Amino acid sequence: MNLELLNPFEQDYPETIEQILSDGPTLSVCFNRRGTLLAGGCSDGSCIIWDFDTKGVARRLHGHVSKVTSVSWSRNGRFLLTSGDDFKCHYWDLLKDSARPIRFDTGVLMAQMHPKNNNVFVAVLRHKPAVLVDVMNDECIELPSMLDELYDGNGDASEKDAINKLNSLLCCAFDHRGERIFTGTSKGYFNIIDIQTRKIVFSQQITSIGIKQIKLSRNGKDILVNSNDRTIRLFSLDENGMPVSRHSFMDRVNRMQWNQCCFNRDGEYVIGGSAHKAGHNIYIWDKNLGSLVKMLEGPKDELVDLAWHPVRPVIASVSTQAYIYIWATNYQENWSAFAPDFKELEENIEYEEREDEFDIIMEEEAKRQQEGEDIEVDVTTVDKPTLNSETEDEDEMFYIPTKLDPRTVIDEGEVEDPMDLRTTSNLDKPMRKGKVTKNDKGKNKQKKQSKHDRSGSDEFPQNQKKKKQNKNKD
Repeated sequence: MNLELLNPFEQDYPETIEQILSDGPTLSVCFNRRGTLLAGGCSDGSCIIWDFDTKGVARRLHGHVSKVTSVSWSRNGRFLLTSGDDFKCHYWDLLKDSARPIRFDTGVLMAQMHPKNNNVFVAVLRHKPAVLVDVMNDECIELPSMLDELYDGNGDASEKDAINKLNSLLCCAFDHRGERIFTGTSKGYFNIIDIQTRKIVFSQQITSIGIKQIKLSRNGKDILVNSNDRTIRLFSLDENGMPVSRHSFMDRVNRMQWNQCCFNRDGEYVIGGSAHKAGHNIYIWDKNLGSLVKMLEGPKDELVDLAWHPVRPVIASVSTQAYIYIWATNYQENWSAFAPDFKELEENIEYEEREDEFDIIMEEEAKRQQEGEDIEVDVTTVDKPTLNSETEDEDEMFYIPTKLDPRTVIDEGEVEDPMDLRTTSNLDKPMRKGKVTKNDKGKNKQKKQSKHDRSGSDEFPQNQKKKKQNKNKD
């Protein structure tokens, strides 16, 4: 995709469903930093990666034994983090085709990669404090989950565990620099944790029930908080990094819950996915005015998850039927953009040629045209797109290289998918034996016939036996 060919004045939000992806029972989706790859966590424990330009499956990752609760990309796009209900997180290296499992004592609600460090992630555990994990150094640091006023420290450990369960973490998110972590609890507390000091620097109860999602804009200045009280709250960070409430978004007619929320690519719109069981509806609000701009109505399937493309006005939404709907804008063909003197005709007309249109070109003018045509045009160099980021990664991976797996086995006439990747423990297992298929039987017959041909006789073995018996009688 050449970003320079995109229309800078096109519409900022999609309108119609352009394509449907149905390659697996997907529950959650996430784009990489450039928007070239789309990862989806499935209910069967697998993870599918699509090449978003071709919409083809680039990898299938198998590591979890239960549903995948979240997927997250690293900054350079080489590593992928998946969390599941099987008490594990898998840290995938897509270039080396390997995975490293990290096991916990309870189920993992969600996990997110660090925005700067490709080897650090935070995981939210069920009824346990969140942990900050460093994969390279094998470190697991427990983050604070409650304030001093909730627990004075004079009670025993059972009292502390009881408070943790009543006010357990449900979601978290890094800021754009990776210096702080925003968390939401089951009692409606919105906390900010400093990673260096490992202390809560801000805490406020914004609702009486649980906070289920926290999303940040790409510039890190705005925060969306989605709670179970059917309201999406917008906060902005002041000069000191403290949140200030700005707007609240809700469905005042149907009073529906919101399953997902996010910002668009430049942070000018707020997107909310309705939890209506008989409707796949996406609401788009103006961030500054707080007014509804567009409501996208899809099929009659409940929306489970959605993600906005980081570069283009494209939305990927997941339904309960495990379909991924790709929403895009209506592109109109404008041929005058390629030739300014091109005119589109609504009906056939008689063309009258100009007087000098088909005249012979003089030699001098022909030489001038050839000099202009001799200029070399570079069509092989690919320029990296410029995004709102402080630094660029030299080892950033845009696409996954295609590799054939020699471990594939022919079984019952079908070849296993060479793009399937499993954990290192599964790769060490012995390869299962393949069954003899119809094709193999045909090959065996051909071998027998070839042996018979080498004997130099064109007759069948039965006829040869009869001839021998006749000779003996004589």
